[in-house]
Amino acid sequence: MSASQVAEALYAAHKSRATGRLTLHAGGRESALWLREGDLVGAKLGFGYQTPAQALFQNGLLGVDALDALWARGGAAAPDEELLEDSGLRPAVVHEQQVLAQVRRLSELAESADFEAESVEAAGDFAPIAGVRVVRAALEPAPSEPVPARVYRCPEVAACEPWLADASERGLLETLGAFRRPESLTGAQQALLRVLEREGRIEALSVEEWEERERLRREEELRQAEEEAWAIEEARRREEAERRAEEARLAELARLEAERLAEEARLAEEARLAELARIEAERLAEEARLRALEEARLAEEARLRAEEEARREAERLAEEARLAELARIEAER
Repeated sequence: MSASQVAEALYAAHKSRATGRLTLHAGGRESALWLREGDLVGAKLGFGYQTPAQALFQNGLLGVDALDALWARGGAAAPDEELLEDSGLRPAVVHEQQVLAQVRRLSELAESADFEAESVEAAGDFAPIAGVRVVRAALEPAPSEPVPARVYRCPEVAACEPWLADASERGLLETLGAFRRPESLTGAQQALLRVLEREGRIEALSVEEWEERERLRREEELRQAEEEAWAIEEARRREEAERRAEEARLAELARLEAERLAEEARLAEEARLAELARIEAERLAEEARLRALEEARLAEEARLRAEEEARREAERLAEEARLAELARIEAER
């Protein structure tokens, strides 16, 4: 069974908070891990055993000089109290590191596995280890396992907190705001990225997939840029056509307005001239009427003068006749 399969079994148990026994087989030998609500609470190893010294050395908690000193004292399997004190290590840390190293080894060697749900009690001499730690240990690549180059992106570091062991791992994720290929990853860091990928908290791609995605992204950006440029040019042309159409519309409105004003001016001028002609005609008619009245007045005055002269002439003639009659009478007398 591959390491990823063992890790998947432990991962599934952790996610479902399963309680029971996980039995692993390799080369006719058997090892068992007891889980309670996804946490590791006991182990019985028929294969995959790792000494405390091996575990500490693998994790960099025990240097070569300290390991040589253990060999010299004949205690290569387990660090003594003096070495633990010199290295600042507590027995609980040694226990946890040894168990996690054994989980890594089991994950590497196991050929098959069976999980059986059952009631499990923690062993008195076995300090329980959180399922998060166990799953991460199972996901660590073996020294001989080829690790393909991959790029990662972590959109939300806070969502990954349950799986983080320390601030340095948070710092690693904070560098993955955009797709990036981390350099010189430790086994623990690779396990972290693997489990976060399974959790859907990070995106992971092979370098080839990422390069292909980047190529497609660049092509898409270029296409979008060309489309945007075309759209901008089309918009410019449309705006230019609309501007020209608007100018033509306004020019036509101005022409029609000018024609309207000219027509109004022409009609107003015609009305003004007609009014002037009417007034002039009325004036001339009035003058003719007044002239006729004056002529009638003068004719009447002439008639009256003629009548007066005729009357006076008649009176004169009558007086002359009277005087002549008087003279005749006087003469006859």
